[in-house]
Amino acid sequence: MHVQSSTARCGPATLLAVQIGKEIRRRRLAAGLTIEALAERSGLVPHHISNLERGKIPDPHVSTLAAIAKGLGKVAPGELLGTVRDLSPRALEAARIFETVPGDVQDGILQVLRATSRRRR
Repeated sequence: MHVQSSTARCGPATLLAVQIGKEIRRRRLAAGLTIEALAERSGLVPHHISNLERGKIPDPHVSTLAAIAKGLGKVAPGELLGTVRDLSPRALEAARIFETVPGDVQDGILQVLRATSRRRR
């Protein structure tokens, strides 16, 4: 079993990490695999896959995503990016910036966005 050192650190969840984690979990469950089974098939430790699924690894290494994709079978590593790949570059930039501001500021931004969105409907 291997874990890339650049992916072993756990930190605050980012939008991309959460989306990747959700996609890994969705595909794992669809394949009828437990975390342990996926770990064995991909050559990773279960704890690492659990951290990935929970979005606790902010920048998973490409080789880690490739190993998981192989473990899932018939999945390209890029497919693990899930719906994030559909976001525009501006939306991705906004999400990255949003993750860097304090929680109370995030709450304020979300209130403004929700109010603006309701007016446009």
